[in-house]
Amino acid sequence: MTARTPPTPRTPRSPERLVGWRAQWRIWTRLPAIVLWMLGGLITVLATFWFLPLSGRGYLIRGFGRGILAILGVRREISREREAQLVSTPAPALLVGNHISWLDIYVIQATLPATFIAKEEISKWPVIGFLVRLVGTIFINRSSRRAMAGVIAQAKQKFRQGAHIMFFPEGTTSDGQGLKPFYSSLFVLAERAESAGGDVPVVPITLRYRQRGAPTIATAYIGDMTLLGSIVQILRHPGLSAAVLIHPPLPSGLPRQALCDAARTAIASGLEGQLLHQPSILQADRTEVAAPDTSRV
Repeated sequence: MTARTPPTPRTPRSPERLVGWRAQWRIWTRLPAIVLWMLGGLITVLATFWFLPLSGRGYLIRGFGRGILAILGVRREISREREAQLVSTPAPALLVGNHISWLDIYVIQATLPATFIAKEEISKWPVIGFLVRLVGTIFINRSSRRAMAGVIAQAKQKFRQGAHIMFFPEGTTSDGQGLKPFYSSLFVLAERAESAGGDVPVVPITLRYRQRGAPTIATAYIGDMTLLGSIVQILRHPGLSAAVLIHPPLPSGLPRQALCDAARTAIASGLEGQLLHQPSILQADRTEVAAPDTSRV
């Protein structure tokens, strides 16, 4: 008998792309819509955000995130049970996840509004930078050793207000097919809260993007890609979805390095296993916003 060749691991297929006039139509109708949506969000925040309670702000942020995903044609995939688990996570909480794209923020915000810790460069992005600053994003200068003290002070204030805070321990984006090394520095936020008698659970979240059910790198924001180039790349690839897997909270009382290692193990399990392909996964937000004749961003 001839020995069978063991199966090779499945690799992500080349993303299916729209080409020609269909791609151009999708891009030129939806790009203006994204711009208008961003400007509308900016005006809404300036006009109402200061007067709204935390719950009202959360409602606006969630709606804004879902609008971005709908315009881009990206569906969220998350089980009802897991979404309910995340939404019911007692505030405050520290959320950590793998980082693939600028889109990650809106995928999370569409489910559970959170304050993000982001690199300082994002604050300089046109419109988006001003908008994320207005909604309370904490910016960190990774080249400055003194920056951590300011981040800790801002995070403590957010925790006292009952906010969830999320950061990406990889410190940069990847293609989503694996994990880069995790940095433990920001896990000090949970460690400090614990030592001060607070209870801030750490909740790992695995993000994974797919196209028509198969892994894809079409959403990856890597290399020398610009924000505009990334948006165009996403619009060229129909049928995209963002799978969200929420893991159980990590045990409290762990030092930062132990929290970092445990979070990485949990997030890696979501990338390596078939958890994101279980039948219980529902495809939420199925309906794409019809592209109007004149708008989008």
